[in-house]
Amino acid sequence: MRNCPTYGVSSYKPNTDNLIDDISPNNTRPTKVCWYLPIIPRFKRLFANGDDAKNLTWHASGRKSDGLLRHPADSPQWK
Repeated sequence: MRNCPTYGVSSYKPNTDNLIDDISPNNTRPTKVCWYLPIIPRFKRLFANGDDAKNLTWHASGRKSDGLLRHPADSPQWK
């Protein structure tokens, strides 16, 4: 698909190079690029330090469960 089905806008940037005049699938650049950032190495770095890991797991192990709303995660809608 060369155009967005909803808005009809082109999915590709126009070529601004003077050397390439023809518009073909090989000579186009996408308008938006989504970069994939792997999550597992990021979690490994976050949890590598013991003090940081303790702070990151606070919501699962360190909260008081006395029925009062102390954190948004205590609400029934969060679950």
